[in-house]
Amino acid sequence: MIIARIARHLYLEGLRELERNDLDALLMRFDDEATLIFVGDAPLGTELSASADVRLWFERFRRLLPDPRFEVQRLLVSGPPWNQRLAAHVLISSTVDGEPYQNQFAHFLRLRWGKVTDDLILEDTLDRTRFGGHSSKLPDVSGE
Repeated sequence: MIIARIARHLYLEGLRELERNDLDALLMRFDDEATLIFVGDAPLGTELSASADVRLWFERFRRLLPDPRFEVQRLLVSGPPWNQRLAAHVLISSTVDGEPYQNQFAHFLRLRWGKVTDDLILEDTLDRTRFGGHSSKLPDVSGE
């Protein structure tokens, strides 16, 4: 279905914008009242609903993971354009403190007419030590 292909393209382009640190373009994809939830007790863990806070979260993401690369393993799209849902399994690689970092996450989005209204991220926050000998936790940058 062409609508699903368009949604897939939008999702992949959004990941590329995050890789390029083009936050203005990425945030144009979000509804003004979008929610972003990153589940877990981790440096990126949060529940946000203000667009200014969502921007700050993405800025923090880029500080913690300065050169992210995403590899989508699975991507499912369903629903009409006014209530579309995406589910993805994504591998991420980057560096943390100059050391290689790799992990995976499940990503669930709800779109309304191409705009993100809900963004839910479930990252593997318990098994980081197996990747590149990295510590079990990203550096704490609280107070930013």
